[in-house]
Amino acid sequence: MQYENREIYENAINSFNEADIKEFQLKYFKTSNNLELHSLSYLEIQNSYYADNNLMASEFYNSPQLINAFNIAQYKMNNLKLLFEQRDTNLFGVWLWKQGEQLLIYVDDLIPCKASGDNYEMATVTSKYRWPIILEKAIGKLLGFEYESFNLISNDSTEFYLQMITGSETYEQEFQTIEELQKKIKANQEIYYVKYKQDSKTIAAVISFNKNNQQENVNLIQLIAPNEESVFKKGKQKHESSCYLTWEEFKQNFESIYVVPWKDDYKYRVNTITLKNPIERKSDFIEHTYCYKFKISEPANYQLTLWQNDILIDTGKIEVKDQKLKNQLGLIRMLVFQELDQKQYKFVDGNTDFQNCISINSTLEKGEYCVVCQGYFNYFSNYTEKQKEEQFKLNLSMTGLNLNFNINPDNLDEQKQIKLITSLIKAKSQQGKKRSFDSIGQPYIKVTTNKNYGFLYFYYENRGTMDIKEEIEFKEMGYLVKYQSLQKQNTDLVVVKHNNFEILLYTLNPKIIFSQDRAKFQLQYKHKIINDFQQSAVINQNAQNQQVEWINTIIKHKNTQIISCDNVVAYINQHHQGVIILYQNISEKQIKVSTIFGQLENLTLAQKENFIVDEMKISFSAQPLSNIVMLFDITEGINYCFQMKLICSQDL
Repeated sequence: MQYENREIYENAINSFNEADIKEFQLKYFKTSNNLELHSLSYLEIQNSYYADNNLMASEFYNSPQLINAFNIAQYKMNNLKLLFEQRDTNLFGVWLWKQGEQLLIYVDDLIPCKASGDNYEMATVTSKYRWPIILEKAIGKLLGFEYESFNLISNDSTEFYLQMITGSETYEQEFQTIEELQKKIKANQEIYYVKYKQDSKTIAAVISFNKNNQQENVNLIQLIAPNEESVFKKGKQKHESSCYLTWEEFKQNFESIYVVPWKDDYKYRVNTITLKNPIERKSDFIEHTYCYKFKISEPANYQLTLWQNDILIDTGKIEVKDQKLKNQLGLIRMLVFQELDQKQYKFVDGNTDFQNCISINSTLEKGEYCVVCQGYFNYFSNYTEKQKEEQFKLNLSMTGLNLNFNINPDNLDEQKQIKLITSLIKAKSQQGKKRSFDSIGQPYIKVTTNKNYGFLYFYYENRGTMDIKEEIEFKEMGYLVKYQSLQKQNTDLVVVKHNNFEILLYTLNPKIIFSQDRAKFQLQYKHKIINDFQQSAVINQNAQNQQVEWINTIIKHKNTQIISCDNVVAYINQHHQGVIILYQNISEKQIKVSTIFGQLENLTLAQKENFIVDEMKISFSAQPLSNIVMLFDITEGINYCFQMKLICSQDL
């Protein structure tokens, strides 16, 4: 099985070996098909772990989705057989996944059968091997009602069962060439399949290449269906449950391919925790926030998955939540940060969606990390207390080759939360829309607006010479609410002090899931400067005076360095957030200035639109008797270094 934690594995196996079989025997079940329970050991079915190319659905549960999942999983039989434990002949254990957590499910060998004289015919999934029959029963028990579960399920899917079997989240991918697809399948790290509608059923067929080593099929794609009845009708050279397609035929019929990551279990380790003790906030919905930390000692690729409950069990019904319709309990969000020196943070990756589970696949370097998980849950007045408890439950799982560490709770106070959000916004600010405050003579005050990971933000950087106030008025907000209050707010006032930054932050209201339309996060707003002066002339004069004062402060500062060339003087001021370079053209001629950097580490030019950037060379034209300011931000951490020289020429 897949546990690397030997203690957990051994405890589960010991309990399985000591279990009283009478506690797990199923004596009867409700049915209208005159079926009765009969021992699997009396039926002539092989107790072997081989793929079956003729799987058929149960008589009492005629779902092609379950058969599709079995067909896909059996493509990696070496992994599948590791899920099964057996004690004597009539008690089995099956390792299945629930919300990223692997559980050992006990089942006996009593299965539904139809009496035929002195013989019995199976009413379960039909196979010449035992493993699909035991697996079907274990899935029913994991859902809570054993075989009765399958009569209560509403809205199941192939991917729902695959997650229980493999513990992996299925995703879609497009391929441009047959060679690209062949290379991926040859690596044998994932299972690839397609789905098609046929005879009013959804069929899933595994993709393979030249499985029978037939030379004429080398460049054809093989589709392996669950049985002969469900073979893709448009395919050719049909043989048992398979058919073949050219790449052109394949692309005409299938836009995307489904991928199930199911890696070598002895190498790929899993660590799962249930998130506890959230920071809780309530409005007309509930927000839960968690922060956990972990330490990477060996760089590698890791997958983090945040799991939300994917089924709702009510009296007489098991509702499987539909990913496509996004009919979920709420929004979930996951953000990963690396902790640097001096408690600074670097944003690494994130994901958010109205789905049961979201994943992040990233290559993480050696270092300390924290992951922030958030759930936004709607109130459902008809829920029982147990259902509400299940609604709020979130599991976090992490998989990777070098996973030999723990994931531990971490404190998330207001100051740390601001640092984390700021590092996220700084990492994404280059992608947003920028505007400046030129109208009041403050071009070095910038605001960036963007939407990322379920957030809308206005990020103000005041590098100008005065404090500013701005009013934001929303004409249309979609499903946005202010993050601090979790309430809809049509107007907001931002105050940004000199040499400071401010963030105006909004998030998504989970009530969007009740909308029948696709999620549309529309946004229209207008903004205006709020000031304490009566006339704009006074504002401009005050701004000019403050700008002169700021320039004089830079020039006279004790840490300011000076270099010059041909009537252009550069004043270089280093500070804790980066570097300010003030260029003064003291002549009455227009001069072209080039700054060439021999070294520029951990610094990023803040306002590229005013300059021509050519690798380590930055150029601009300086008007007569003018001042030009170049600003550099620290990319990450607190340490940086640079070397520079000036080249000047008359700009004709």
